[in-house]
Amino acid sequence: MSKNPSSGSPLASSTQPAQRVVAIVGFLLFVELSSGFLQGYYSPLFGGMIEHWDITDAQITWFVTAQTLAAGVSVPVLSKLGDIFGHRRILRLTVISVAIGATLVALSPSFPLALLGRILCGPLAVWLPLEIAIVHSRLSLASSRKAIGMLVASITLGAVIGSISAGFTSNLENFTTVLLIPVVILLLCIVAVFVAVPESTERANPKIDGWGFAGLAVFMLLLLWGLQQASQAGFASLGTLLPIIGAVVVFLVWVWWERRAEVPAIDLSLITQSKLWPAYVISFIVGVIALGTQTILMTFLAGDPARLGYGFSMPASKLSLISLVSIFPAMLSSIAFARIAKRLGLLKVLLIGLSAGFIGQIGMAVLNTSLTAIIVSLIVSGLGVGLLLGALPALISEEAPLDSTGIATGLYNSLKTLGGAVAGSAFGLILASFVMPEYGAASLGGYVTVWIVCAASCLVGLLVLPTLRQNRPQTTVIQLPLDLEEKI
Repeated sequence: MSKNPSSGSPLASSTQPAQRVVAIVGFLLFVELSSGFLQGYYSPLFGGMIEHWDITDAQITWFVTAQTLAAGVSVPVLSKLGDIFGHRRILRLTVISVAIGATLVALSPSFPLALLGRILCGPLAVWLPLEIAIVHSRLSLASSRKAIGMLVASITLGAVIGSISAGFTSNLENFTTVLLIPVVILLLCIVAVFVAVPESTERANPKIDGWGFAGLAVFMLLLLWGLQQASQAGFASLGTLLPIIGAVVVFLVWVWWERRAEVPAIDLSLITQSKLWPAYVISFIVGVIALGTQTILMTFLAGDPARLGYGFSMPASKLSLISLVSIFPAMLSSIAFARIAKRLGLLKVLLIGLSAGFIGQIGMAVLNTSLTAIIVSLIVSGLGVGLLLGALPALISEEAPLDSTGIATGLYNSLKTLGGAVAGSAFGLILASFVMPEYGAASLGGYVTVWIVCAASCLVGLLVLPTLRQNRPQTTVIQLPLDLEEKI
């Protein structure tokens, strides 16, 4: 493996005109905007999908589950293949796969066929790791940080645009036309990645650890399946225990194999070093607070205070506006993290992000009787999450060897997703344990417990952070043209 000069690949960057670099980042921003669009577009259409395919409320949950399982299996494998064969090459293949999947969803006469389309959409989650690898390979440290922040912000902005667009298109008479809207966006993505996106410059050992890849895929599939079952039947059910136990067994065998493989699928000695493992722990925590609580706040705010003793009886229209209260601060802070990191360093950015997340979650737990206090807590927490979402992939891509950037950032994405899945299952069980039988809803104590767990997770991240050791940036690098940093 090649050593990692913490400043990215300045030699490659210095040979490109500034306009070309700006164009590269611009097209990648469009790809991530499209990724966010797809993630935000489908959720508001679930009611229409139930009617379109004549399915039940329980069955529609598989629309999300199928894509999540496919993403959990494909992200580590595809990000590693990007390190071996080229990140642009794999990005092209995955964009085509997602486009085919979205087309299949739109044109499917039956729900099972639509689920096959959602499985083909699973590689959507690997776009960001592949793009980060391309950016880190082609740009300097400062430029790549700015680009990563903008990529993360583009996902959030795309999700907002997708959700709003679904609100307008859902009124169309032909539901197939409604579902074809994302296909148009994806066709533009195919043009972008084939015409305007360059290839990364580093390659890993071309030998493929087939058994290692297979073991990792089976582990992720079993674990995510078990967590999905836990969210419905609890952790004590046989349907939950069997896949989770199976996942543990597969993981132990996989670790044994990887430690003996000549060229392992994932270099365990790399990710267990002090410069990376704390970042991965914090990545899991980000998933807990950012993904695991997505429905918690909505059900709390929708609660009738006269009947349940909490909530604000908010209709769906107001709930969508409240969700933007945390989304936009996160988007802004993810863009701004590079400037903050330039002055304070990445570790202090993580410190600020975790502290803001802790304060926001504590605010939700303690001041939940005031809507104003909740909004302030959401803004503070959103700012913290945005800093973490920008800084973590930047730090990981800088600390990993250049020929392992794809798999290093792919693991970040997988752990973030896993954190959300674990939290979603655990939080569902917490609320169920606090349920009020006469109302069929959780009591205030359940929600407070969830927010305290999130605050405690941030506290764990703060305790882990001091163990993170960064490489010192090398000073003997070829400098970029002076106007390049300004344009990017």
